[in-house]
Amino acid sequence: MKIACYAAGSVGTNNYVISDDNGITAIIDCDGSPAPLYQYVEQNHLKVTHILLTHGHYDHIGSVNEVAAHFGCKIVGAAKEMPVFTDPALNCSQFVGGPIIVHPDILVSEGDKVTVGDMEFDVMETPGHTVGSICFIGKDIIFSGDTLFQGSCGRTDLPTGDWDDIKKSLKRLAALPGDYQVYSGHGPATTLETERRTNPYMR
Repeated sequence: MKIACYAAGSVGTNNYVISDDNGITAIIDCDGSPAPLYQYVEQNHLKVTHILLTHGHYDHIGSVNEVAAHFGCKIVGAAKEMPVFTDPALNCSQFVGGPIIVHPDILVSEGDKVTVGDMEFDVMETPGHTVGSICFIGKDIIFSGDTLFQGSCGRTDLPTGDWDDIKKSLKRLAALPGDYQVYSGHGPATTLETERRTNPYMR
């Protein structure tokens, strides 16, 4: 798996572009100007088939509709996150530049698998940052959205956030066997083992 990351949008959200050995590609979260994304995909001769959404906040869905239309790809999001995807007040977009509504083509829930080319990810529901936040978990990698950051975790004071829920979600992640590379929605990558040892919110 090849992973590219660039921070984009008004708050520097991590946009991930992941591809298998055949160039079949998924984008994980999508905000800001898509120009760097288009350039990267074209230069590397990739075929984008999916956009995977960790949750529905404006800074993770800001350019999803445009990018999905450009590539003709499917949008994947959590069924429990539909209120956030479709309500500009809940996803906060109406307060920061204009309303955004996203209707995923594929709705997923706890235990579902998402396959993109040769890559496969388990869906783990990790509510707390939002009601329907999810993580995409591969063999040795986690795309954690705004649930888990290096040394921290997502805020819970925005609509549908819940502190008790995110604490439970972090404990579930901590209980996963083995180690994983963790790619979050903001900030640098980390490892699950590092966060188990050093992140106060994981205990």
